[in-house]
Amino acid sequence: SSPPSPVSHFHPAASPPPDEWSLCVSSQVGCKYGCAFCETGRLGLIRSLSAGEITAQVALAVHVLKLRVSNIVFMGMGEPLDNLDAVITALRCLSDPLGFGIPLSSLTVSTSGEAPAIPRLLAAVPHARLAFSLHAADDETRSRLMPINRRVPLGQLAQAMRDYVTATKRRVTIQYILLAGVNDSEQHAASLARFLAAIAPPARLHVNLIPYNQQSKPAFTTPSESACKSFKGILTSSGLFVKIRWTRGADKMAACGQLGNLKLRRQIRLDNAAAAARAGAPDEVPSP
Repeated sequence: SSPPSPVSHFHPAASPPPDEWSLCVSSQVGCKYGCAFCETGRLGLIRSLSAGEITAQVALAVHVLKLRVSNIVFMGMGEPLDNLDAVITALRCLSDPLGFGIPLSSLTVSTSGEAPAIPRLLAAVPHARLAFSLHAADDETRSRLMPINRRVPLGQLAQAMRDYVTATKRRVTIQYILLAGVNDSEQHAASLARFLAAIAPPARLHVNLIPYNQQSKPAFTTPSESACKSFKGILTSSGLFVKIRWTRGADKMAACGQLGNLKLRRQIRLDNAAAAARAGAPDEVPSP
């Protein structure tokens, strides 16, 4: 049978005013993209969620937990643009006045860099907001952290970002996880500033810096608060709008990059192996 949908894996984060919430939803169970800093990537892709399962996460928050949801970000488990049909349907349902009535300007779809799918998303939902998970501004570092960069390198992703800004006239959001000794130096900050300067004017860019949240078996180290602020300072000195997204939910393994359930993956493998063994077993021969 299919594994349960991870409706318990969304993690609301308080945003002012205090009675409003931003909701992080998943589009898949697991993820096939294998980013080195992400717990979900260690699961591999178990399956994609249906549009109903995606919107059910919002329904649970609104109708069961009684939260007033003002923003929804597709930044939970999975790569949303790898489950595009369901995500498009979910966006339409969430924004429809007869559905949840949440403005498209309050719905953000994050991508690890699946640039070829962006035109189709914008054709179906022209006012969709996008966030790009960058995490490095050079191909060598980014390919080491994010295998998708070997298929969609930074040059191709940069063009997709420019096309998005031109087509939507919207501010583009950049996500950047800070990993101590890997992508958090002054040189990395300067490289990121140069990369973004070729995308759009600073007023059209919003950078979220995310200190690394440790996986179940940490692969990296979280930079110090002073290192994070120093990185931010270099970006802001070039005119960029930058926020540091300090950790929330890490005590429950619910912070950015921590969603996953490796026991579930192991159990599915065991169940599949047992099913394959049963299917391959010869029929019992009755005794003479």
